[in-house]
Amino acid sequence: MTKLRPVEPEDLELLYTVENNPALWLKACGSGPYSRFALKQYLSSLQMAPEGSEARFVAEVTEGEGRPPRAVGLAELTDYSPLHGRAEVGILLLEKERGRGLGPEVLAELEFFAVNRLRIHLLYAYVLTDNPASEKIFLKRGFQRAARLPKWCYVGGFYRDVDLFLKFF
Repeated sequence: MTKLRPVEPEDLELLYTVENNPALWLKACGSGPYSRFALKQYLSSLQMAPEGSEARFVAEVTEGEGRPPRAVGLAELTDYSPLHGRAEVGILLLEKERGRGLGPEVLAELEFFAVNRLRIHLLYAYVLTDNPASEKIFLKRGFQRAARLPKWCYVGGFYRDVDLFLKFF
C-alpha cells in the first residue's frame, strides 16, 4: 500500500541523497547540489500548502502487517495558486524502487490530496522529452500532453525540450 506523509526533519538524509544525485538532475529540471545545512534550513521553513506555495511529501509503502513503512521517494506540489486552483506536480522515486508500478500510485495519492484538500482543479507537470518513464506515469493517470516547450531547461550542459502535461479535475 502506498501513502504520502509530510516531510519531517528526520528525512534529511533522504533529501540529501535525492537532491545531490547528478543522475536525477538529468531526468528533471533540478538545480542541486545542496548542503545538509541548506536542507536543514529548508526543512525548518517548510510549510504545507495552503499556508505556503508548496506541499512536499515522502512516499512510503507498507509491505505486510507489522512491518514499518519504507520510503520509496518524494512527491510535491509547487507553485500552488489558491486563486487559480492549480499547482505543478512532481514525483521522484528512488532508483531501486523504479519499475515496480509505484509511480502511478504515488501520483494518485498526490492527486487525491490536491483535489480534496486544496480544491485544485488543474495539475500540471513539465517532463523532459527524453524521459519516457515519467511520461508513461502521467499518461497512465490521465494527464494530457498540452505543449512542447523548446529549450525550456538547462540540464547536463544543454538546453532541453520539455512536454507540458495537464490534468483537469
